[in-house]
Amino acid sequence: MSGGHNVIEPNGAACYCGQSGCLETVISGKGLERFYTEQSGRVLPLPEIVALAANNDLHAQATMARMSHYFGIAVAQIINVLDPDVIVIGGGVGNIDALYQQAEQAILPHLFNGELNTLIVKPDLGDSAGVFGAAALVKSVVVN
Repeated sequence: MSGGHNVIEPNGAACYCGQSGCLETVISGKGLERFYTEQSGRVLPLPEIVALAANNDLHAQATMARMSHYFGIAVAQIINVLDPDVIVIGGGVGNIDALYQQAEQAILPHLFNGELNTLIVKPDLGDSAGVFGAAALVKSVVVN
């Protein structure tokens, strides 16, 4: 999903792009870690927060609920405007299985037609998908 600098929380944290409440500041790994720290007073990496959520840590669960809520809003905006068949989620947050398990529940309330027909998937190449795509593009330009 492109669009890390689309505003999804208008009064949210300042982003380095000059806006506030961008997707990047709200549900990126760093954004979720910052939220967890604000809630708990503890500084932890996202994989540990995800594990704590599964073990009933209330602050970690609130962090995952925030991720799911804003993910639903962001993805629904894309679906409402473009109506894609598939959305591939990249980045570190895209590796969190709970994101996909909760996707339909998070997206549906924000859809215009109330029906989710778009597949939400992980990239086959993991976090390196963008690098492989760029290399393929350079190769196709150089060869042609």
